[in-house]
Amino acid sequence: MVKIIPSPDWFVGLDSLNLCEGNRWKQEVTVDLQPYDAGTDTNSFYYPRLKELPPIASIKITRQHRSPDRLTSISNHILPNSISPQRFSATPLDCEVSLWSSWGLCLGPCSRGGVRHRTRYILLRPANAGIPCPELEEQAECVSHSCMKKHQ
Repeated sequence: MVKIIPSPDWFVGLDSLNLCEGNRWKQEVTVDLQPYDAGTDTNSFYYPRLKELPPIASIKITRQHRSPDRLTSISNHILPNSISPQRFSATPLDCEVSLWSSWGLCLGPCSRGGVRHRTRYILLRPANAGIPCPELEEQAECVSHSCMKKHQ
C-alpha cells in the first residue's frame, strides 16, 4: 500500500495476489492499481461519467532466481523504463461544474432595466482532451418592478 499525496486518506495498494500458476511460481505479474479513498467523507474519486477509474499506478513483480551469490542483490528498487505512463494519462476527463447559484439582486436604473448575475464554480478541471468547462457566470435583464432603486 502506498499513500497518495496530498491526502492522508488516498492510496493505491495490492492485496491477496496469487503468485502461483498450478504448482509453480509465476515468472512475472503486472497489475494496474486504482486509486482508493479511505476517508469518511464522500469519495474523492467519484466520476459518474466513467465506467471505472483509470489506473494511476502499476506494479510489476518479477521472480528472482535463488542462488547464494544473488541473495544480497534482491531489492525493491524501481527499474528504469519499467513504468508506462502513457497508459495512465489517456482517459479523458470532462469538466464538471457546480449547480448555478441563486440569482443576485437586480441592480441598475429601473427605467432601462437592471441586470442580475449568477455564478457556478469548477469541481473538476478537464484533462486529456476532455470536454472544456462551460461559462461560469451568467447575467440577465431584470423586469422593472424588481429593480433596486438608489436612495438619494
